[in-house]
Amino acid sequence: MHITPEDAARTLAQVHETQHRALRSAPPMFPAWYPVAVWLFVTGLQFVTEVTPAWWLWIAVTALSVGLAVAVLKFVRDVRNANLRPHPSMVDPWAWAGFAGWMIATGAGGGVLVWWLTGVDTAYPRTLMGVIMTVVVAITAPLLARWMSTRTARRAGATER
Repeated sequence: MHITPEDAARTLAQVHETQHRALRSAPPMFPAWYPVAVWLFVTGLQFVTEVTPAWWLWIAVTALSVGLAVAVLKFVRDVRNANLRPHPSMVDPWAWAGFAGWMIATGAGGGVLVWWLTGVDTAYPRTLMGVIMTVVVAITAPLLARWMSTRTARRAGATER
């Protein structure tokens, strides 16, 4: 079988375009519901330790822990069974740096928020911080996941052309 260099170049360009299109339309780099589930767990723990009576604590902590364990198992299953995962060489390291920065910022933001809420004598400051940070994470996690995927698709497209 004889293929001309022009045909090979055209076919290779089509393969690269298909890969780039698939990466652009791929699901986000991580399931955005997962950090929300973790913050719901944190909020639940803050609530049961700050608001509820002590006798109810063992029931609530057990239920919250089971809920978090189910979320972790679902997360692992979803990531393992993802249809389209980019090769590690295609993943933009700055995307993961952004993810780490976001994690640090949300954790530090929660700490600063609870410190401020305690300082202004708010009732149940840890629970209120948990609710506020859960909302913040619920809004920003999907944006972060999509941003990470866009950076990865851009990097994959740039290295192949």
